[in-house]
Amino acid sequence: MARPTKCRCICSPPKTTCFLPAGGSAKGEGVTLGLDEYEVVRLLDYVHLSQQQCAEKMKISRTTVTRMYESARSKIAAALVCGQPLIIRGGDVVICEAMRPECRDEPLCCHRQAREL
Repeated sequence: MARPTKCRCICSPPKTTCFLPAGGSAKGEGVTLGLDEYEVVRLLDYVHLSQQQCAEKMKISRTTVTRMYESARSKIAAALVCGQPLIIRGGDVVICEAMRPECRDEPLCCHRQAREL
C-alpha cells in the first residue's frame, strides 16, 4: 500500500497561473504544473535555496524536493518545446496565511513583498 502524500507548505499562490505560447495557436490541452512543483522551482531557482533548505521550508523530505524538481523541469521543458500552455494549479498544499518566524530574515518572502507594495 502506498504511503499517503504529505501536505506541502507553500508561501503563497503564484501571481500568474497560465502561460500561453505567443505567435500562434496553442497545441494540445496544456501542461499542468502543481502548486507544490511551482514552489520548488521558485525556491530553488529564484530564491536560490539549497534542496535541504527548500525541504525544510516546505516541511517535506529532500528526496521529495528532488523528485518534484525533476518532474517540474520535465513539464516546463515539454510546454516550451511543444508550444503548449503551462497551467499552474492543484496539488496537496497548505498556503501560508501570514509570515512564519523562519521567514523573518527572508527578503523574498511573499508576505513581506505584499506589505511593501
